[in-house]
Amino acid sequence: MYNDPTVIFMIVFAVFAGALVKGVIGFGMPMIALPIIVFFLPPITSMLLLCAPIFITNFLQIKIKEGIKSYRFLPMFISLVVGLLVGARLILEIDSNTITQIIALSIIFMVIANYFGLEVKNINKNSEKIITILIGFFSGLLGGVSTIYGPPMLAYLAAVKLPKETFVRTVSTMYFIGSFPLYGSLIYYGFATANDLLISIGLLVPALLGQKIGTRIRHIIPEKKFRLIVFVILVIIGLALLIKTF
Repeated sequence: MYNDPTVIFMIVFAVFAGALVKGVIGFGMPMIALPIIVFFLPPITSMLLLCAPIFITNFLQIKIKEGIKSYRFLPMFISLVVGLLVGARLILEIDSNTITQIIALSIIFMVIANYFGLEVKNINKNSEKIITILIGFFSGLLGGVSTIYGPPMLAYLAAVKLPKETFVRTVSTMYFIGSFPLYGSLIYYGFATANDLLISIGLLVPALLGQKIGTRIRHIIPEKKFRLIVFVILVIIGLALLIKTF
């Protein structure tokens, strides 16, 4: 499957496009790259190819920033890890069509939640702790079978109206932490081949290039306008993936 130049080009393009979006808005690589790659490769293989790009691009975003100064979302991160471990085990029981449908619906949910401006106000600390634990665990289950564990957490973090820099740091930390149990489980259960991992490392080139260009674009294109363009593209991709499974 890696002998087809068209497939290789689309994989490289998908990773570059995902990293470009991430550079502009702080997240979005798996939501852009994965559904494109899934058109050409099996879902689990597609997930594995994003291992190195997701890990390194999030590490760099965390390193550039000062790091999170509070432990407000620590319960969510812990429950995310638990959910990812459980979700990765569920891959053994779910067929590829179902995984593709989960990916598509997750993307569409994230777009709808953000587009309509879901907002959470006046929530006390105890209630927030319970809510974030539930959201983290559900996100982990979702991510374990699709690598896209962002939508529920992104929707919540956007809804509580975090400051822009805090939002970016929190999201990057979320993806960075989640990379360990997610890809560790996929490797442990025997889904990864040496070839997949080598190609994943090679995909760091378009990933880092895309992220660098995206960071520069951030200062040129209004973020609100760019988000709208990205959301429209994601809905189209999500619907196309759903149609593909029937």
